[in-house]
Amino acid sequence: MFQLLARLLGQAPKSDLPPFNFATNRFKAKKQWPPNLRVLTEKQQFRFERKFKRRLRLKSIKPQWQKWTKIVQWNLIGFVVVYGVLFHDYAHDPMNPRPGEQPFKTLREGMWGIWDGMWTHTSTAGSPSRVATSRNPAPANTAAPPSDASVESQYKVHK
Repeated sequence: MFQLLARLLGQAPKSDLPPFNFATNRFKAKKQWPPNLRVLTEKQQFRFERKFKRRLRLKSIKPQWQKWTKIVQWNLIGFVVVYGVLFHDYAHDPMNPRPGEQPFKTLREGMWGIWDGMWTHTSTAGSPSRVATSRNPAPANTAAPPSDASVESQYKVHK
């Protein structure tokens, strides 16, 4: 349990290896790092900077981060657009240059009309749809569709 807590808190385990000694390194570096830019010519400095920037750019590519950043950005854009068109009250917005005017009024009313129509019971809801009548034609001696009073009597309304 203690090892798990130590790992979670970020305490690295003690290493048995001695500290690295650059003086006794068997594998000497071919070039000094970082290079002394004062002794390099302009052309060498430019080549070095170009190489270093390219390597840095390749090293900094993080596909997972870029993917999720893009997903979050597009979701935020979509949310702001939907909120701005369907929910924000421009008529009472103090920053609106034309107070009392709602720019997306027809689009908003149409959308809310469709939305309310999905959840509202109407007298046409009980009648067969065009698709159903074209597939299954009704017999000729059918009775008239039920009136609103007979439909309401079928359901108990609690007030």
